[in-house]
Amino acid sequence: MKFYGWLFLCICFVVFGCTKPEINEIMLETQFQDAQQAINDAATVQAEVLVPEEFGRAVKLLSFARDSHEKGDLAQSAEFAYQAELVAQIAIAKTRQHHAREQVVNIREQIYQQIITAHEHELEIASLHQAITEVQLALAKSAHNTGEQQQAELLKEIDELETQLRQATLRAPIKTSESLVNIAVEIFPAIKNGADYERTQAAIASASGLIEREAFTEAETAIADVETLVNSLYQLAVQNQQAETAAEMDARIAIAQVEVILQRAQILNARQHSPKQFQETSTQLQKAKQQFDVGRYEQAKQTAEQAQQMADAVVATAEAKEYLQRAQQELSALIARAEQAVESVGKNMAAQEKTQVPQLEPQLYKLADSAYKKAISALASKEYQTAIDAAKEADDYLQRAITNAVQATSAKSELATASRQVPKVTNVIEQRNSVLVRINGNVFAHGSTQLQKEFFGTFSEIAKVLRTAGFDNYPVHIEVHTSSLGDANINQNLSVERADTIKKYLIDEGRVQENRITAQGLGETQPIAIEGSDKQERNRRIDIIIKTN
Repeated sequence: MKFYGWLFLCICFVVFGCTKPEINEIMLETQFQDAQQAINDAATVQAEVLVPEEFGRAVKLLSFARDSHEKGDLAQSAEFAYQAELVAQIAIAKTRQHHAREQVVNIREQIYQQIITAHEHELEIASLHQAITEVQLALAKSAHNTGEQQQAELLKEIDELETQLRQATLRAPIKTSESLVNIAVEIFPAIKNGADYERTQAAIASASGLIEREAFTEAETAIADVETLVNSLYQLAVQNQQAETAAEMDARIAIAQVEVILQRAQILNARQHSPKQFQETSTQLQKAKQQFDVGRYEQAKQTAEQAQQMADAVVATAEAKEYLQRAQQELSALIARAEQAVESVGKNMAAQEKTQVPQLEPQLYKLADSAYKKAISALASKEYQTAIDAAKEADDYLQRAITNAVQATSAKSELATASRQVPKVTNVIEQRNSVLVRINGNVFAHGSTQLQKEFFGTFSEIAKVLRTAGFDNYPVHIEVHTSSLGDANINQNLSVERADTIKKYLIDEGRVQENRITAQGLGETQPIAIEGSDKQERNRRIDIIIKTN
């Protein structure tokens, strides 16, 4: 697997640097389902109890897979899920082997019990026959009218019964040996085809013949040989059965491994990327299954191992092609996103170019334009992710500029509307970053720096506007202008004192914060009317400039 990982990284580097391709979520979910189903199947056959180590490992691997998925590492998640399924299949195979062994042990115990019971009954019957004969003999000896001939017959019968009892006693181990041979055959049927089985059967037949011929001394020796041969035959059957079971499990595991690898190959679209190799591997796997079905476990294992090598090669090929294809698709999608992002922010910039946004928010608009140019440059250099990020940055700056401009425009409009409601205000002018409130008329008496009483209400209302929520942080600048009548220096000094008077009134009477207000006397230096009979009246004015930006 390490080889596949390095191969994948190399492909990614060639296509678009070190960007890691993502595994399809649907394919990953399929791998999760396969792993979970294998774990469920293992739990059904009691693998959790009988082979807890393999079962627990499969569950942990699936848990690791889900954790990796939550962390966004889909490649690692797929690898863990694949391993979880494989370990679960191994747990299933070992559990089935355990069940098979238990079944053999149970059958063996039942047969042994039946043999022991039958031998006990046979010996019991023989003992009863002997007891009856002895009673009859005793009765015969005690009867005075019994003749010597009858007594001789009874003695002969006793001898015969003793011989029969001896034969029955010697047949008992023979029966036991025959039963053990039958158990050995049941454990491993193929043992009947071996020379050990033939020798054992011949020894049993020879010992039985000696018993029938009443050659009891030779029979006892022969029986000892029979028991030795039978025990060896039984041990051989057990060993062969264990070896066969192990071979069966190895073959089953090898086949399961190939199946899991082929499933992964299917997820990686191996049928499309490597159809010939995939078909050859499937054929080899089918051959291994057929050998397994007829009990050729060693051949099935070898065939499955060959299929596994082929399957690994199929996965490697499909993995490389699939990741390359995905990388190309992702690169195409990345280029499209970059082009769309740059085009979109360009249209937005062009749409705002002739609005008030560049004037109201020059800093943000400049930042947006700079980021936009960076996005264009990155796109030309094929730095697509940088282009996307720069375009997003430009759009963020632009949207902030638009929002601020809208808010400023709205606030300025509301401020102008409120200022127009103030009595004796001559004009209200909305400027780019401020609202100008102009007052003409005899705000001050001729040559005086004291406010006329009729204008107290005017400046009190202006102060009220300045304290209104939404306007209460705006800076205020007072400009006092005079007509050109009289001495210019006197007019200049008079305008300065009058500006200070208005500032003091707004602070003391209007309760406007002092740090918000600046005042300036400009005398006759900035007239707004050059001609006309009312030019002196128009030039003699007070401008209160409320800065909205």
